[in-house]
Order: sequence, then structure tokens, then C-alpha cells
Amino acid sequence: MFGNTLTHIVNTSGADTAKMNNNRANGNSGFGNDNSNIQYVDIDGNTGIGTATRNSSSADLVLPTGTNTIKLARLYWGAQVKKSEFNLDIDSVKRIKIRFGNSSTYTEYAAAQLDKTVSGTGSSIINQYQAYTDITPFVQSKGAGTYTVGNIAASVGSSGTGGNFGGWCIVIVYENLLTADYNSVRVYDGFQQVYNGGSAQISSVTLTGLNVPSGSISFRDAKMGAMVWEGDANLKMDYLKINGSNFYNGLNAVDNPWNGTITDTGRHVTNKSPNYTNQMGIDIDQFYVGNGYGIKPGDTTVALEFGTEADRYFPGLFTFQIKTSNPTIIIDKFVKDANLNNIAEINEVLTYTLKGKNIGLGNANLCSIIDTLPKNVTYVPGSMKVITGAGLTPGSYFTDNIGDDQGDFYSVNTVVVCRVGTGANGNKGGILAPQESFEIEFQVTVNNPGQTLSIAPIINVARITGFSDAGIKSTDDATAILEPQGGPLPVTLKTFLANLVSANLVKLNWVTTMEINCSRYDIERSFDGKMFNTVSTVAGNGNTNVEKNYTINDDVTAVTGNMVYYRLKQVDFDGKKSYSKVVSVKLKKGTSDFTVSPNPFSSYVNINIDYSKNETSVVRVLSMSGKQLASKNVQLHKGTNYVALQELSSLPAGNYLLQFNTTEGSIFKQVTKQ
Repeated sequence: MFGNTLTHIVNTSGADTAKMNNNRANGNSGFGNDNSNIQYVDIDGNTGIGTATRNSSSADLVLPTGTNTIKLARLYWGAQVKKSEFNLDIDSVKRIKIRFGNSSTYTEYAAAQLDKTVSGTGSSIINQYQAYTDITPFVQSKGAGTYTVGNIAASVGSSGTGGNFGGWCIVIVYENLLTADYNSVRVYDGFQQVYNGGSAQISSVTLTGLNVPSGSISFRDAKMGAMVWEGDANLKMDYLKINGSNFYNGLNAVDNPWNGTITDTGRHVTNKSPNYTNQMGIDIDQFYVGNGYGIKPGDTTVALEFGTEADRYFPGLFTFQIKTSNPTIIIDKFVKDANLNNIAEINEVLTYTLKGKNIGLGNANLCSIIDTLPKNVTYVPGSMKVITGAGLTPGSYFTDNIGDDQGDFYSVNTVVVCRVGTGANGNKGGILAPQESFEIEFQVTVNNPGQTLSIAPIINVARITGFSDAGIKSTDDATAILEPQGGPLPVTLKTFLANLVSANLVKLNWVTTMEINCSRYDIERSFDGKMFNTVSTVAGNGNTNVEKNYTINDDVTAVTGNMVYYRLKQVDFDGKKSYSKVVSVKLKKGTSDFTVSPNPFSSYVNINIDYSKNETSVVRVLSMSGKQLASKNVQLHKGTNYVALQELSSLPAGNYLLQFNTTEGSIFKQVTKQ
């Protein structure tokens, strides 16, 4: 499944439930357990068969800050046993105990499945086995902390052909929308023996359903976990190949990956009791596989090859977490009138152009555009045309009929719908891969307003919607405005601009090069582009041919919508009035300024942002020229949010921009890498 329901995997494991009675196992990885006299470890003090536990060990589950939702928790255990001591065909033997904390009572679970191998005959039958049970409700109710597991069916002493072993492992899959990235996560389990009487053997398996997300994969974007039984520190010539490449790191040699260690990305896991470095028979490792192992975007399988020259071991569990790369879809909208005078005249044909692109790192899925036309225009049937686009035929026209191709026109509510991207059809949008773009155009005619002297400005918004591989919705809006017939101001207006300078403040600026009989300017604001109200008044300069600059600030704290529109009403001394063009501003309602620390930074930044609702957002690291260098999906909650951006040490020293992109707009903060 994808990371919209989980973020990454934590392996928490108990130390081996057996140890050597000559005490060579306490941290010395230079010894193996061949034919050693293995004895029980029982940390809770309830020793002996028939009491609370005959063996026990513990490990700590550590979860990140924030709300962690446990999606899956499985307890795996296994051992090598003499059938005369533990008959695995009997249900009472296939049970295990677990408790939370150091003093609570144990809960007993039966194995949901048990797999085994059989060697020997008669009274000398030996079994190696692995079992598991689902403990999701148990871990959901307890959360982070110490878990103790006991009563594994495991034989002490020696088998004569190799050391006995026993141990356990818990796999936790959880969701943390505040601090963790979205991932494609897979858990594979089974029980396979790699052994051929001491002779060389190669065994292969192909894992299916991997579902690697789209976009580039960096070294740390893909992580694999493995649990293998009978890992021995001193026996060489074992190996694991992932898609043909040998696995190894600083703690797992290329010719001895199963060496009795419990590691996480090249570091020993120490939050367990007893804390042995050599676990004497169980090996659990998590390691990065983003580079060098042939795992590519879109892959659905991964090939594993196991080899040995003299050892016997049992692969039992593999996990993958692969980070999803997020798309960033953008759309722009342009309008052109037939006679190119930038004024909407009655019955004139207007051509709208919708241009967009996926500038993110991952695929944008199910991409569709919705454009609701205003009442003062009429759609020209059959005018929806493809200029270019992934999955579309340049120069082709859509039929307007609902559901037969990628373009629809809904006459009841005057809505234009276009589905873009590879695989788009009459029912769903397609895929826009990174850097793929589209361009669509359609036409309308300007309606006759009837008895009124003029029509309202023609304003409409196109919205594109897409989804990341993790199912996170992404949108962008584009607005086109064309003025109605009516003529210009009786002043020479050089510029009229409106810009959002903070979360609750819009700065309006206009410049004139000539004014005639100008008494004042009324600054009018609208929430729909049709109904305007005066929010401020500025005195004019009468008669002048000198350039004049005007500036006001409009407080939009009380505005609840996401868009505002402004126009100037110029009033003469004799009371005559005329209007400027309309300009629009997209507000960031719900998004306030945010703080960043440390700043300057060296390898990470912590962000504190207040937000007014629950929403998934994207925070990006941009160069000063606007190039995206890193991004992270975050879940913003109503109230104060804390977001950590890690692994920024690779950025060169200099200035960068942090951008929060939400459905209500974007805000920026400059930071410095030292």
C-alpha cells in the first residue's frame, strides 16, 4: 500500500533468547555458535519450564514526535528445536507471550502460521521453524515503550550439526502525518532454507507487487529490511544479491551478511535487553537501497538471490519502504479577443488558452481541468482544441459530448472539463510525468447585456487537479480577466497593480502620466469580480501631465475567501466617473507567516507554522532563482504545527527560499546555509 496510510517501518527486535554458557556472546562478534552449548536468556527472572516464562528478552519501540497511528504490528519468532522436546504439531507449543513495560502481566498469542523444515529421523528429528501472529490491537493500545517477549519454543544445547538458535522480531507499520514522508511500503514473509549439506548452493526468489513510486530515487529514498535465521558471525561465503548486486555495508560483509547483528542503516541497534552485538542465531538489518541495487520507478518486482558455501540459514522476512516523489502541477490561463484591443465587445469571439505543466519530481495522476464560464459569455460548440499535451493528439478537437473523449461541455452549469495526461479518457484524467505539459484552447462569444450600458468584467478561473502516487490531492488555479466595452479612464494610467505583501495585507499601486479634471480615486474591492464596494479613497491631482504615483494598503484580515478583485473608480470634479481594469489577488487565508530555526543552518531546519484548518501541504526548498531542490509533504493541523526538514547538509553554502504551498496559496521565507 502507499504511504497515505503509512509512512515507514520500524523493526524492533528482541535479543536472541539463547546465549553461550561460556559467555563469549556478550558483544564479541568474532565467535560463531557452531555446536555451542546454547542456554536460555530470561530477563524477567521467571526461569524454568512451567513458570511464567522459560525465556524472555525485550526491546524498545521508539516512535517520532506527533501522532503515530499503528497500521500493522506482527510478532515473528523462530528457533531450532528437538521434536522430542517441542512437538510443533501440537497447538499448545505454537504459542508465545508478550507484555508491555517491565512489570505488567503477559498476554499469550497463538501462531497464525508456522512454517518448518525437518531433518533427522525417530528421536533425533530436528525442526527449524518460523511463526507469526498479528498483535496490531495490542501495540495500538500500548504505543511506544518496552516490549518483552517470552516462552519461545527453543531447544538449549547443541544439535550436533550446528548450534541451536532462537529469537523474535516485531514489525511495526505506522503513520505519522506530521514528521514522516509518504512511502510505498511492502512486507514480505515466508520461510526458506538455504542449505545443501555444506556444499555451495544458490537459491532465488522474486518478490512481486513492489510498486515503486514514480520520480527519481536517491540513496536514502529506498530502504530494505531483512530478518534471517541462523546468522553466524564467523562463517564466510554467504551472500545476498538484490537485482544482481551484492548487499553489504560496514556491519554486514559482502561474504557474510548474516552475521548475527541487528542494525539500522549501518548502525547497531542498542535499545534491547540483553544488548548483544552478536545475537547468536538471528540477523535483522535495515539498509538503504536507493542506489546501486537496480530499483527503478515503476518496478513491480525485485529479485533476491541467496548463496552459501558452508552455512545453513533461513530467510524469513523482507520489508521495503520507498519514498514517494511529489508532483507539482501548475496552470496558466490567457484570454485573447478577436480584434486584439483587449476590450470585450458584444458578440465578439474570445479565445481562452489553458497551459500547464508538472514541475515536480513525481507523477501527477488523474489530472483534470475544470473551467466554469461566467454568465456573460456563451461557449462556442466544438471549439475545444488540443494544441499539445501528453496523451493527446495535437490539432485534434473534442466533441463536447460527455464521456466519449477527454473533453466535455456541461451546458446546464456552463462548465468546460478537460482530462489531460497519458491514459486520459472519457472517464478519468491521465498521468502527467515530471516536466510533461499541455496546452488546450476553446472559444466563447460575449453576450449582449440587454438594456444596460455595459457588461461586467469577464472573469473566470480554471482549476487543475491531480494526485500524487500516495493519493495526495494537488491543485492550482489560473484566472483570466477581460474588461467590458466602455473605454478607458480620462487619465493616462501607466500601471495598476495589487500584490499580497503579508497574510492579511494587499498593497495597491497605480501610476498616472496625465490627469484631466481628476477629483479622486475610489478603490473598490470585490469577492466575485462583479459586486464592488469602496474600501478606500485617494485624492487626485486635478490637471497634470507629471507622472504621479499612488499607493494604499488594504487590510484583508476579515476576508474569508481566497480571491479578491480590485478596480479604480476615477471621479471627475463634475461627478463623472470611469473605471480601470480589474486586477485579482489570491489570498493565503489560513496560512500565516512561519518561523525557521536555526537560521543560518548547517544540515536541517525546524519550521513552526500556525494554521487555521487541517490540510495536506507541501514545503519546498528553492534556489534563489526558483529551482526546486527538495520537497516534503506535510499534514497541517488547525493550530501550531512543527515541521522538520532533515538532510540538507548536501546543499552548498548560500541563500535559499522555503515555500509552503497550500490550496490557498504560497508563502516564502529566506534562509541561509552556512
